Amino acid sequence: MVVRYLTFMLVAGLVAPAAVGGDLVQLDPFGQATAGFAACPPARPHLLTLEESRTEAHVRIERGTRCALEGTCEPGGAYKRDPEINEQVRAAIAAEHRFADTSVWVTTSRKWATLEGCVRTSAERAALVRFVTKLPNVERVFDELRVGAHRASR
Repeated sequence: MVVRYLTFMLVAGLVAPAAVGGDLVQLDPFGQATAGFAACPPARPHLLTLEESRTEAHVRIERGTRCALEGTCEPGGAYKRDPEINEQVRAAIAAEHRFADTSVWVTTSRKWATLEGCVRTSAERAALVRFVTKLPNVERVFDELRVGAHRASR
């Protein structure tokens, strides 16, 4: 019964993801925390095609069911609190005066926060990652920040 309820809740939340435009959807919460580095190119949310989002929804449902059965996540699955956590991380960074001269965007998935954008120094980058790592409900931090405003070449 619990598994059926959890699966229903996950499907309800993932089958109808936020539409962004055209056939692209955004599954994970995304927001800008700071805008103090004007030369920083803006980060963009990770967008999926409808087919990719269906595949991802399936993976997330399986992951949520597994963690619920193992007792390692709360009812509703591993992604349930991501919007709340993303807003907490975004607001905490925005309120911290040490990071006012940065431009940082936050995405949260499974209580894992990804930081993107620009900082001015390596020390500022390290301080920001440490700061977010210590926030409640954040299990892991992915650092995709760059020092300076230049895009990394791919």
